[in-house]
Amino acid sequence: MKPFEFRPAQGPWSTGQSWLFVCAVPDLAADRDLAALFGDCRRALDGFPIVPVADEALRVTLAQVGDAPAAQIGAGEREALLEALRSRLREVRPLEILAGSPLAYATGALCDLEDEPLQDLIGVVRSVIRDLRGPEADTFHPGVTHLTLGYAFAEASTDDLARRLRRVRPSHARMRIEALHLLEVSTDPAARAFRLVPVGAVPLGQR
Repeated sequence: MKPFEFRPAQGPWSTGQSWLFVCAVPDLAADRDLAALFGDCRRALDGFPIVPVADEALRVTLAQVGDAPAAQIGAGEREALLEALRSRLREVRPLEILAGSPLAYATGALCDLEDEPLQDLIGVVRSVIRDLRGPEADTFHPGVTHLTLGYAFAEASTDDLARRLRRVRPSHARMRIEALHLLEVSTDPAARAFRLVPVGAVPLGQR
């Protein structure tokens, strides 16, 4: 395991800019088993050079508005994106996915997620971004979906972390997704964290 680069030499985070992302945000007040799983995972990370992700920063990234930094996307453009998402997501019912198992990763720890339902949702969101802002805005390809639990700030044994996380029981919990969130995301290298500013939320299946 190696440190996560919050200010890499290249890429969008190297400039200190913020970007708009569409994310699913866990409701830990409602999904108590999920909150318990994340709490157990944080305790498992204790003693490793990993900064756990705070509750308010937990999210599943589905898509990025990648054609311009957030500072260049005004209030009218943001509302247009939210309205386009509202129009398309009226046809998408709320869903429930399985979160787990927690896994050691090359730069920290993550929670694996039931991927297929999220990939369908990602397809809808990315098509909205392309239709509204052009193909150049659809720059983020999330691959297998996950939720990051913590970011490493020094090297450590990934095998040791994997053994610790494997002892977390129960290792799975249900995560209900009833809305998607447009977030302005930036990095805070000093805190070794991402900062999220809510822009708007779009309910699923609301007519």
